[in-house]
Amino acid sequence: MTSVSSRPGRPGIATTVEVIAPPPRPVRHFARWVAASTPRGAAVVNVGGGCNASGEFPRIRRRADLLVAVDPSARVLGNSDADERHQSTLEDFAVGHPDQFDVAFAVFVLEHVADPAAFTQAVARVLRPGGAFMAITPNQWHFFGLATWATSRLGLNEWLLRRVRDPGQVSEYHFRTEYRINSVRCISRHLERAGFSEVEFRMWDLPCAYEPYLPTRLTWLATAWTRGAYRLHRPNLMGHLAFRAVLRS
Repeated sequence: MTSVSSRPGRPGIATTVEVIAPPPRPVRHFARWVAASTPRGAAVVNVGGGCNASGEFPRIRRRADLLVAVDPSARVLGNSDADERHQSTLEDFAVGHPDQFDVAFAVFVLEHVADPAAFTQAVARVLRPGGAFMAITPNQWHFFGLATWATSRLGLNEWLLRRVRDPGQVSEYHFRTEYRINSVRCISRHLERAGFSEVEFRMWDLPCAYEPYLPTRLTWLATAWTRGAYRLHRPNLMGHLAFRAVLRS
């Protein structure tokens, strides 16, 4: 891992931001970070764990005594890695499960969150004091994030997505995007209000993650953007971010 940028955060929550070399398999990189942050014997909740198709979480499974998957989709019932499966929103699940988990993690969930305040408060509720919340999500200020944010506000994102990706595949895996908690500033603000004391961000750009959404004649844009973002050492221009936040003890 190569650090090319860092900065202190806003008052009230200790925030660090690090730009890293693009991991070839971002979910695997993230899963290893989650595993390294999971105490042995921990209780862990996979937020949005509707299915574990990526196969990247065995390290987490080995460290956790209890792994719970929570997702409003019925696909959560097929998550064979979980000890418990709950078809529920996190907000509803949190009401009956306060202070029960050491780690909560979410893989490409934040871009679908419609109410960031309620969501982050629910995360804080299920965690024990000192527990960690970790997530990976697209960055709103990247060209891909900006385009998705804008088309979501205009009500065009579903229409557009079905024109750049196979409609059958979209219907199978896609959920409505919101992009209401997808930047360092916004995430830090909501985490602070929910009671988190510190957050560490890792940010990177990987052209192959965005090329499938571009017309063939514009795929060069992804590579050009990546080169520029790293040359300028600008975290806010990176396409993806992951973070680890610690709940105040």
